[in-house]
Order: sequence, then C-alpha cells, then structure tokens
Amino acid sequence: MNELLFSSGTYYEYPLIIKKILTSALRYAPSRTISYRDRLTYTYTTLEERIKRLAGALSALGMEKGDVVGMIDYNSHRFLETYFAVPMMGAVLATFNWRQGIAELGHTISHASPRVLIVHEDFLCLLKKVKDSLGNVHHLVLIKESEQPEEPFFSFTGEYEDLLIQTQPEYEFEDFDENTPATLYYTSGTTGLPKGVSFTHRQIVLHTLTLGLTLGSYSSKIRFSSKDVFMPLVPMWKEHAWGLPYLAAMLGAQQVYTGKFDTECLLHLFKKYRVTFSVCVPTALHLILEHPYANGLDFSQCKLIVTGARLSEKLAKIALSRGLKITSAFGLSEACPLVSMAHLKGDLDGRATRKKIEALTGAGLPAPLVDVEIAETSEHLMETGNRRNGNLPQGQIVVRAPWLAREYHRDPKKTIDLWKRGWLYTGDLGFIDKDGHIHITDRVGNVSKSGGEWISHQKIENLVRQYPGVQDAAVIAIPDEVWGERPAVLVVIDEAHESLVNSTQIEKFMYSFVRTGDLPKYALPDKYLIVDEIPKTEVQKIDFRHIMERYGGLLFPAAEGTG
Repeated sequence: MNELLFSSGTYYEYPLIIKKILTSALRYAPSRTISYRDRLTYTYTTLEERIKRLAGALSALGMEKGDVVGMIDYNSHRFLETYFAVPMMGAVLATFNWRQGIAELGHTISHASPRVLIVHEDFLCLLKKVKDSLGNVHHLVLIKESEQPEEPFFSFTGEYEDLLIQTQPEYEFEDFDENTPATLYYTSGTTGLPKGVSFTHRQIVLHTLTLGLTLGSYSSKIRFSSKDVFMPLVPMWKEHAWGLPYLAAMLGAQQVYTGKFDTECLLHLFKKYRVTFSVCVPTALHLILEHPYANGLDFSQCKLIVTGARLSEKLAKIALSRGLKITSAFGLSEACPLVSMAHLKGDLDGRATRKKIEALTGAGLPAPLVDVEIAETSEHLMETGNRRNGNLPQGQIVVRAPWLAREYHRDPKKTIDLWKRGWLYTGDLGFIDKDGHIHITDRVGNVSKSGGEWISHQKIENLVRQYPGVQDAAVIAIPDEVWGERPAVLVVIDEAHESLVNSTQIEKFMYSFVRTGDLPKYALPDKYLIVDEIPKTEVQKIDFRHIMERYGGLLFPAAEGTG
C-alpha cells in the first residue's frame, strides 16, 4: 500500500479483503505448519512466500483483476495457496467438482470461463472428455506428483511447482474494493445443471469472522482455537471446505491436507499429526468408524462438525461412544455455507442423553448475523408469535445474512427463484421451535402433492429403512392423472438379505404404519423398486436427475414405447 496517497487528516477506509486474513496468521503464528499427507510440511511464512510466487506466476501469464483462474485438485496445500493468491491479486478463483458427471463438469468449466486452469494429473482423463468446454482456457498448468510422462494430448504452459520455483516471491498485493468478486463454485445440480455462486472478499471475511465467533464464543465442546490441528474431510472445491481453511489461517492453526481421499491414509494422518478438529459428511464419518484401523485410535481430543446431510441418531451415538465430540451444522452452497449450528443451550446440558442427541443431530441455532424465518408462501412469512405460543407451523426456510450469494452466476432466471421479497429461499422445508432451534423436515421438490395433500418423502424413506435388510431408500414423485402425484420408492437391500427381501414384503411392512397411525393411508407409496444403488451427489444428497436417467423406464413403463 502506498502511504503517499494519503494526506494528513485523510481517513483510511479499511477494506475487508482476504489478504487481511493471512496477515493475522503471519502476525501470531508464522512458524506453525501446514502439511500435505506425509510428503510436505512448511510454515505460514513459507505459505506467504508461495502465495506471492503463485500470484507472480499467474501475473506473468497475463492474469489481471477480474480474470478467472480454475482449479481441479484434491484437498491440498496447493488448494490453500489458490484460496489466497488468486483472490488477493483481484482475480476470481473458480473451483470445479471432479466427482460429478462429464456433462456437469463440462458445463461448469465452460460457464465459469477460466483463462488459466490448474489441474492435477489424475484428472486429465476427465479433461479429455470435456475438451470442447476449454475454449476460453489460454493456459493449462499441470500439477504433477507421479513419475509418469506428461499427457501428450494437452499443451501445458508449465508445471505448478516449476512455475513457483521460477518466480520470485516479490508480488505486491494492493488494497482494492472489498466488494470485488473473490471465488466461484457450483451447486450439486440434483435437479438440473449445476448453478454458479460467487462471493466477494467482504462476504468471505465476514463469514470467516462469524464462523470463528460461532465456534469460539459459546459454551460448547466444539470450540476451534489456534491450538487446534485442523484437517478438512469435505472437498475444497465446494463451499470453501465450509470456510474452515480461511478460519484456520486467520487463527494460525496447524493445518493438514489429505490429498486423494483414502480412509486408511486419513486415519494415519489423524494419528501422526494428532488432529483435533475436522468437518465431514455422515458417510465419511461412517467409513472412518467402521475401518479396522480406527479401532486402536483415541478420538477423545477430536471435535467434528458433521454436515451435508442429516446425522442419524444411531451414527451420532456410535461417534460419541468412541469419544468424538460432534455437532451438526446446516448450510447451503448459496450461503457460503454457514446458516446454523447445533450448539447445546445451557439448559440442555443437564438433560437426558437422548435430548442432547436430538439437539446435536438437528440443524441447530442460527449463527450470529443470520436471520432465519419460515415462509408460508413466496409472499408471506409465518408469524413469529405463533411458535412462542407453541404453534409450530411448517414452511420453507428463508434466510438473510451479509455473506449470501447475491445471484446465480450468469443465470438471472434462476436468481428470481432464489431471492423473493428480500429473503433467500433455501429450498428446505421445516419449522422453528419455541427455543429457536431449526428443524428441517424435507426439501422442496422432495414432497409429493397427492389429491391436495402433501406427502413427505423423508418420512417414507425413514420408515422404509426400518425394515431389516434395507440399506438405503429414496422416494420420488410420479405424475398421476387422478391424484396429481404419487410417491414411489427405490430400495437398496444389503448383501446379507438380497435373496430374502422383496418389494411385496416391504409393502406389507409399510402398511403396518397405517394401522398404527404413523402414516396416513394416502401416503403409502404406489411402487417399490429394488435397485443396486441410489445415485447421489458428492455430499450424499439424492441425485434425482440421475435417478430419472437410470430408472425412469422402470418407474414410468407407459413411456417406454413413446419416442
């Protein structure tokens, strides 16, 4: 910053920009470390140096303020470097989900239009299949970790580490408008093509500060401090890995990155680095606790945020019994992602274990600076007084916060459905209880309207899963000329029961809930289809679009002969 631009008496308008996050780490913990698997460990001082080298290398390739730099990699120190270097030079970091389908990957790369694309060698086979989406990419930068020869199909500008070595750490990061776009990533696209959401420097800094406040200021066992060792188990290409790498950097906490996800490897890293804080989806937690190597590990010092899907009470009990300190959090891509966290209120600390588990597995309480309400329609919010009087009306959860996505990137039509009357519509259905806890009951589109009555898919799925041998279940709505829509269920049977369970048995089982009053008769599914697997997204949400592509012919037999 050039102080000569400021005359005496001139106020400095302090910008909330990402470089200020890094300044904090360098001030308080310059010697604390960042590790990548067993292969590399360096300090925050070295991180700053590498960030300057990366920015200098990108600048030499012609990258300027507002240009887009794309990243396709595993969770790594390199990803952390791009989290800072790209936005700090005024460019936009676009991160891409390499787990999604080819059509979706091609769409997101084309839609984001990066001028530079940094890609790990493991994903070059995917990049070949979307080569027609690379028209705006001027420079391909290769991340190479193996001894294999370079892929001759592509022409690379250089290799990531080589570019850093060849560039001096002299790049000067200037201040600029805090409302400058910093990052861009894409939604899972469960009902259509993924949608892009972008966030400014101001939004990311405010999100980081509030996440730190949420995790550090309340009476809770899930507290994150500079003494923690942080290892994220959610992908860095989505939601900034829940924003926690930015928070860890601001606090100067030790960080560990796993690279390619492998349960045994991450358990080894957990033990080696004595990891004390992480974030993951329920599936990852299940894989960790079920792995034989986990049996000899002490989890008593580890705090874990579980997000991305509802944490079941059964899994929560198993995790707690193994010594883990856990909590659930509710977020969404459009919210960067923090909305709420399942902190226990003081009056819950002395209650029964079951009450605690119900609270810990729920969506929790809104974070500071987050307003949450329930919308009856797109025009009306529920009356707040109703829930204070014990009436708990359900509707769509709507939110306000200073870090919410302002729009879907280059998609004004979809943005109209996102924002209504000054509230962001989450697409989640639920209610807020008299204590202020958010309860998510279903997803908009994850319900059937049959004969004017709403039928919850989630409730049906939970009941079907109670049948012995049922491993998973998913409900979808089938159009019906008489009723409008009717529910149908896809069911996965575990290996031990494959030859023992059929759809007729499940149908009879479900009817028992009608007799007990747990399910209205009109909510009984019309069809039970046993399948090998239920397509899901990378965060284990049911992928309805791929379900229709794979099983549509079986669910809609009348359509098979049309064309």
